[in-house]
Amino acid sequence: MMKQILYILLGIMLLSIVSCYDDEGNYDYHDINEVTFGEINTMYNVLLNIDTLKIDVGDFVEMSQGDLTDTDRFEYLWVIFSPSDSHVKDTISTDRVLSYPVTLAPGTYNLYLKIRDRVTEVQWKKQFTVTVGTPYSRGILLMGEDANGNADAQMISMAGIDTLILKDILKNSGLPTLHGPVSFLHTGKQGEDYRQIWVLTESGSYYLDRETLQGSESNVFDNFLLESYNEPMIPVTIVPQPSDIDGKVESQRAVVCSNGKLFYTSLSILAYGMYSFPLNCLKTDMTKYIPASEYLFYSIQSFKKFIWYSGETNRFYKTESYLYPYSDTLEQKSTDVFPWDQKGTGRTLIYGENTWNEAKVWVCDGNSFALMGDGTNAYIYKFYVNNMETKSMYEITSNVASDILTADFYAFSSTRSVLFYVKNNVLYAYNYDKGNERVETIPLETTDQITMLKFDLTMEPMKDALFIATYNTAEGGTLRKYYVGNNPDKVELKADPTAVWKGLTKVKNMSWRAVL
Repeated sequence: MMKQILYILLGIMLLSIVSCYDDEGNYDYHDINEVTFGEINTMYNVLLNIDTLKIDVGDFVEMSQGDLTDTDRFEYLWVIFSPSDSHVKDTISTDRVLSYPVTLAPGTYNLYLKIRDRVTEVQWKKQFTVTVGTPYSRGILLMGEDANGNADAQMISMAGIDTLILKDILKNSGLPTLHGPVSFLHTGKQGEDYRQIWVLTESGSYYLDRETLQGSESNVFDNFLLESYNEPMIPVTIVPQPSDIDGKVESQRAVVCSNGKLFYTSLSILAYGMYSFPLNCLKTDMTKYIPASEYLFYSIQSFKKFIWYSGETNRFYKTESYLYPYSDTLEQKSTDVFPWDQKGTGRTLIYGENTWNEAKVWVCDGNSFALMGDGTNAYIYKFYVNNMETKSMYEITSNVASDILTADFYAFSSTRSVLFYVKNNVLYAYNYDKGNERVETIPLETTDQITMLKFDLTMEPMKDALFIATYNTAEGGTLRKYYVGNNPDKVELKADPTAVWKGLTKVKNMSWRAVL
């Protein structure tokens, strides 16, 4: 009992001592400096040796204490590194306002801004993504004719901070003078040795260096063939095109040459994009080649098989496997709404195109269209390639659209039952929906010569963006983008005021390039 009392008295004495003690320690307390990062662009596309990357911390950082311009208090570090190469890491600036002339090799980099408050020793970090390219790494590739009628390639470069129009690409490429422009295209980003830049013309087709767009007369398609032929193979069609804005493309590829030879390859089977034997023959006679037309039909989302047409035999064929050096005829089903063999119809192929599905869903069964004609009436065949299924046939009688068979250009909408076409420099929209067939004249803001009509399937999938190229001798070519409206009672085009490019070549074709 006495021990417990002593412990209680000792506790009271200790409390008394503590309560009387003055804390004279030297402690330095600071309020928290709160930092807020506002909205700012964190994705930058810049050009090697052309652009200067500029970012001002004052545009998006707010602090509860101090002045951002106080370099005695605040320290700034801009550190850039390559996620794919650990050896590429550098502090490119210690200034509040980054101003960096781009000298990095083409690629994608992570950029970090580090801010340190020397008073509180608190640090903050902000991440950016910087994609370095050449002027040719991202933008719209244009193929056309110059004032002398020669093939002319240009590019609307969107790889850097500003949009640039790059001209005279063929004149400076090391290639001979070419005629009959067909296409200027990038085959996508599937495999380093599988992606190429191609210039396709009627007088010759060549591949170019991806970064410099330089070439030579030896850069021909024959270099990718497993065997030699007694005539040059000049590609006029290379599919599939990239299916999204980043350049995604399937691992299979098909090429039609000017002589009708059809080649097919797969990255998973043949290295370096090499092509095996021509496939436009039948198993019953693999020595007889059936000339293929320039139009190949396939699903944009899934290039596992395709359909091709021959004007010589006037029928459609299918290619379902790159493992066999031949194609097959299509079996006629009782449910088919048109015959794959056209010999008994008197109709021949006029135009072909592949689109997205009008249901606005990402499905493998994109639409394929074949415009057929018998000299008097026109017919639209709509079919799915993946399951070799005919879907619809629409007859266009001469009293509805008498000039559609001899139009200059055609373009099928992905979202509406509408075929656009140009005749005598007038743009028409034909609604082929059964029971609502009609032709409408679509007014444009110019009377210049129309030189191209093409839907974009890559930059803005399913947006139904229609590109129209025009030309006059005084000002050159102009490219404009329109969006197809959804008014069910009328076909309308809405111009995009931000997508008008002037001073171009006489544009005949266009395609999108997204990667080196």
